[in-house]
Amino acid sequence: MCLTSEAFALFLTTIGASILSTEAGTVTVHATEGDIAWVAVGDRWCIDEADDEAE
Repeated sequence: MCLTSEAFALFLTTIGASILSTEAGTVTVHATEGDIAWVAVGDRWCIDEADDEAE
């Protein structure tokens, strides 16, 4: 799944900074069910859903 930069910024604003950590090109959301890493891909932010399906 990918989001535009604008949609991703809105998402991050909605969930709040207290559950986020960042590195260059990666934002990790520390959710109750596990961490989700969002990676910058051009002008979009994406997660790898294939990793989710393997669990």
